[in-house]
Order: sequence, then structure tokens, then C-alpha cells
Amino acid sequence: MKKWIAMLCALFLVCFATVSFAAEIVRPNTSETFRALVGGKSFTARISGLESTGEDEDAKFRISVTVCERDQFDAAVIDHLAAGDILTFGDGTATMVREVLSDEYGITVKGGISDVYCFSKNEDGYYTACTETDYPFWSEIFTISVPLEKDISFLDWSDPENLDEPVKLGFDELLDYLLEGTNFSPNNTQVTFDGNGKLVEFLYTYSPWN
Repeated sequence: MKKWIAMLCALFLVCFATVSFAAEIVRPNTSETFRALVGGKSFTARISGLESTGEDEDAKFRISVTVCERDQFDAAVIDHLAAGDILTFGDGTATMVREVLSDEYGITVKGGISDVYCFSKNEDGYYTACTETDYPFWSEIFTISVPLEKDISFLDWSDPENLDEPVKLGFDELLDYLLEGTNFSPNNTQVTFDGNGKLVEFLYTYSPWN
């Protein structure tokens, strides 16, 4: 009897090992909504989170990508700013206009006690704004959580002395940067998705605020 039980146990283990070896990872299809939102597109973004499950070689990572766009203002509004107007930005910054100055480079607005904002007109006719120290204003558009896959292309162009082309790196280097708390902000980060909505490229560029 014990011999039969032992044989059955051994057979069970063999079958279990065979099934485990043949098992596939089954994932849900990418939603049509998500594919339409990001598929085949590149975005300026901020990395707003990093999550992991599992350990060591089995660890899986996801990053939160917050897509950002420069604040844009109608030219007709900025061209007619006057003292007493309230100026607001996408990040919540607000000030009362004290003085408006214009020259060939754009429009400078003085507000509050020492606040100074510089507006420059783009080719599309809108104004974008930055602080007196050239720090641009951004609005957060939406945030998504996506897997960080092993085959991602990480392009590091953050060295100001490297003007030729970005250094081609990969998953391990990008993960190191993320774990070190690198400031991936809209001033220096662009992400690209393939047609199916998979994050395939991560570009890190130079910025004075890196």
C-alpha cells in the first residue's frame, strides 16, 4: 500500500512539474480606450510613482506617468493684461498683476512683491510663461500606471557636454535612476508608446533643474 502511495505521489509531482513548465503568463488585452489615448504617441511627462511586486528575478515594476503640457494663454488676453488682473497658472500659482512691460522678446508681468513672469509667443500664436529664472509653467493633464518592461529603450541625454546623441541604455540603468530618486520631470522627460499602448522608449534630457 505504501509503495502505491509513493508511486502516486511521484506521478503527481511529475505531472505538476510538467504543467508548471508549460504554463504561460496570461494577461488581459490592452483596452481600446487606453490604446486610443497613448498608442503610437510621445508625451512630455513627470514620473510620479514607482511600484513593485515580487522579489529578486521575479520582481515586476510599474511606474506612474503624469503627462504634462506647457501652460498656454490666448494672445488677446495676455496682450491686454492690466494692473489689478489676477494671473493664475496650472500648478496653482496665482498673483495680482502690478505692472505689465512689453518689448521685442515678449511680455513681462510683475506681480506680488517680487514675482516676475515672462511670456513668450509661440509659432501657433499662444503665449507660454516662465519665471524670471526661466523655470517653465506646466499643467498636469492625466496620470497612467504602466509596466516597466525589460526591453524598454532608455536614452540618456542628460549630460550637457554630450551634444551629439543620447546614450543608449536599458531597463537596468533606468531602474537604477528611478530607485535613486532621479527627478524625472516635464523639463527633462519624454515617454513614447507603441501602437498597442506599450511604453517602449524613455528619453531623459538635460535641464538646469535636473
